[in-house]
This record gives sequence, structure tokens and C-alpha cells, in this order.
Amino acid sequence: MKGYETVIILHPDLTEEEVKDLTEQFSSVITEQGGEVRKSDIWGLRKLAYKVQGHANGNFVCLLFTGPPQTIAEFERKLRISEQNIRYMTVRVEDLDAAEKIRPHLLDDPTLSIREGYNGRF
Repeated sequence: MKGYETVIILHPDLTEEEVKDLTEQFSSVITEQGGEVRKSDIWGLRKLAYKVQGHANGNFVCLLFTGPPQTIAEFERKLRISEQNIRYMTVRVEDLDAAEKIRPHLLDDPTLSIREGYNGRF
């Protein structure tokens, strides 16, 4: 099966619990379609480079998963239907094992989080 990475930007007004629930719902769509979620990261509230649907911030979620092509079709259909989704992007990943190891150091950097006082300036 092919590997995929999807980054989802969810509505900024969602609580952490609501973001977790939506992440679990999206993950269950993947598993119901014969895929396997390898990694699920909630990056938290981040400032967007530009406004998307009138929002300057968004809750970011990253999913790494494997599955047949019909998994992607149904998963992205559910994302389009969701009112809590601002934007998403799915890309095919050649080496899923390497992709799982790329970001851990970035997630521990408090300067990247709005909730930790990041104001978007360097």
C-alpha cells in the first residue's frame, strides 16, 4: 500500500478536546476504508501566513497513513464535508518510515506556538 501525509487546518475556535475528537473521526475513516494510521500529530493552534476563509489562525493536525487509493477518495470527501475543516492537503510519501522521524524536534519548540506567546515576528 502507498503512504500518504495529510495536513489539516481546523477552525481556530475549537477546543483541544474537539480537535482530538475530529482527529479520531478522520482516522477512523482511514481505517474503515482499509488503511492504517501510522502517526497522528496535533500541532495545535498556529498563525497562518495569510487569512484562509477569514481566519488568521488554525488548529493543525498531521496524519501519516497507508492505504489503497479508495481510502484517499473517501477520506478527502469527509474532509470537504466537514464544516470544521478550513483547508487540507494530502501528498504521497515515498518513504513513510523516514517521514515519521522528520518533525519531532519542531513540535517541542515553544516559539512556534501561538499559545506559548509567539506573535508571528522574528
